Amino acid sequence: MSVKLKPSSKEYVRVNNKLTNKFVIKHYTPSNTSTEELLKMYEGNTYKKKKGIIHKELIKRGKWESSKKK
Repeated sequence: MSVKLKPSSKEYVRVNNKLTNKFVIKHYTPSNTSTEELLKMYEGNTYKKKKGIIHKELIKRGKWESSKKK
């Protein structure tokens, strides 16, 4: 499994606003996270230990130069 930004969570599936026994596990990896959310995480103080991972993902997407100029 790749590196995660947040712990995984279990989301239950709703049908007609009723909970069912079915669920989907959601993983918070850098590749599944939106660019805007990654930029907020990088600029904030909450994810100090994960800044290297976030920085690599932003470089891979080509968004690092545009965020650096702001």
